[in-house]
Amino acid sequence: SGWFGYNNFNIFRKKEPHKDSPILTVKRFEQEVLPDSYFSIHLVKVTSRWCFLCMEYDRVWPDVMNHFKPYGMKFWELPYDSSNMQQKISVYETPSFLVIISGRVYHFTLSLTFGNLEAFILSKVQSVLVMDQVNDRKVDTFVGDFTDYKAKLIFVSRTFSFPQAMAAYKFKDYYKYGFSSTDDESTKNILLILPSPSKMGVIIFKEVYPAISRKDNVDSIGQLLQILEAEKKLILPKISSPKTFDEICSSSVELPCLIFVFDSKEEYKSTRSLIQTGELQFKRNLQFSFLYRDAQFEFIESFFPPYPVSNVLLLKRTSSTHAYVSWLPRWDLSDVSSLYQNLREGVSKLGGDRVKLGTIINEHAPSLLDNFMEFISFSIESIIGQIHLISLNTWLSIISIITLFCVTFLINNDPEEQQRRQEQRNGNQRQSAEQQTFQQNTPNFVDLPELTSVSAPKHLPADKSQITLMVVGDLKEGGSVPLPVRVVSAKLEELATGGRQTVVYVSHDKYESWLFSFAELAGCRLIQGSAIAVNFNKKYFNFFTPINTCSNSSLVNLQDRVTLWFERLCEGSLPRFSHPSLEYPS
Repeated sequence: SGWFGYNNFNIFRKKEPHKDSPILTVKRFEQEVLPDSYFSIHLVKVTSRWCFLCMEYDRVWPDVMNHFKPYGMKFWELPYDSSNMQQKISVYETPSFLVIISGRVYHFTLSLTFGNLEAFILSKVQSVLVMDQVNDRKVDTFVGDFTDYKAKLIFVSRTFSFPQAMAAYKFKDYYKYGFSSTDDESTKNILLILPSPSKMGVIIFKEVYPAISRKDNVDSIGQLLQILEAEKKLILPKISSPKTFDEICSSSVELPCLIFVFDSKEEYKSTRSLIQTGELQFKRNLQFSFLYRDAQFEFIESFFPPYPVSNVLLLKRTSSTHAYVSWLPRWDLSDVSSLYQNLREGVSKLGGDRVKLGTIINEHAPSLLDNFMEFISFSIESIIGQIHLISLNTWLSIISIITLFCVTFLINNDPEEQQRRQEQRNGNQRQSAEQQTFQQNTPNFVDLPELTSVSAPKHLPADKSQITLMVVGDLKEGGSVPLPVRVVSAKLEELATGGRQTVVYVSHDKYESWLFSFAELAGCRLIQGSAIAVNFNKKYFNFFTPINTCSNSSLVNLQDRVTLWFERLCEGSLPRFSHPSLEYPS
């Protein structure tokens, strides 16, 4: 049974939006919903006045909001006559129900029940979260790894539930998550930490096992959210988006914000314990945080840092756009007593002229290329959707404009234009020579081991955490090797030399369906020369696609793109996609 009953309605009535679900417009979608979807889940109801089933959706809509509001979700209504908004999110029928998670719009097409909707949202959230399976043997490794600057939290229950997923999604920037099942015989020691081992609970660690910050049994989503909120700054929080900056360095809080500016992850790792001590010592006077200089370069440079560049910034916001700013003497990352002394003096001197804040980059947002491809897709869909509405006069105008441009191009015999074209041809010839040299210097053959169904257990070990770099394409069997495959294979083999990564190649033709499962989860294209970094033990991966490889000039830059991807992979700054059903190819 669902939620639907039958009542008499006026089918042509004008319905006002619910007070808790405003009308969704293009401006709100772009400026509010998409940026906030990386921290909160948004539900959108699309209905019209002339649709009978829409009236049933309208009737149950308050029940949906009451059910999901405790999880921190946000709600919107979209009338079907909002043509611009419909085209932007590809809605072509009513009623429709949409879920927006991490900048992506998902269409819910099952029958509208609480169970179906919860299962749908849970599946999408699990593909975003990175969740390690933790037992008594793996707990030391899980808790002891602080390379990702996050506190460690283990969910304990029979299965990973919808309330746990909602809380984990909200605080994913602050915690690294693990899960221990109460039905697993290998988690007995972990379960004994909780007051009631058989009940659902959370365990939060402040340092390596067994240093525990919090251990509680949890009975409700409200209690779970309260625990995660209280412990989220256990480890030094990172400023990675405008939202986290507003939360950590808020103008509504009187405390100044102390920002450590690191140049690499190694600096953070070497100073973490000292900073935690400082946070305990100064927590009544300062809000502690950090960022990476390269990731937020525009923000840092707006304050004109002294040279040699300081790495400790004191900031007290007076509004959303201005703040008092003071650079402290550079800290050598070892003498903590000098750091504390500088903090005492810096807080007392903070003031003077206000400085306009620079822009904080959202490190979780889609890249410029993703936005461009989305714009192209939206433009094509818009043209196709409106082509039947164009009148004859409009078609004649379009044809006239095209004809005018063609005639102008054909009769253009200006000597200066001809000279410019000649110079352009000379430049193209020089570029062609560079491309030819590049092709000659690219190895025709790269000796990499092949990953097959037989060799997969060797290259993708299930009993230890190892990163395997898989290049998609045939290197040895028949025919010439495509240039993208040669470039990516040679560069990864060079970069991984002496490292802990293993580089192999996988036949695109033999294991296309297995490889396509990675591309589908990552939302990428599977083509010759793609590279996949896989941790089979933890069931997560990252995907690299050599896009724009139709020209040799793009392939020259492909080496730099592969190098950048590999370096970010080693830093741990790339997003990790979860592949819970990952198995060996067959």
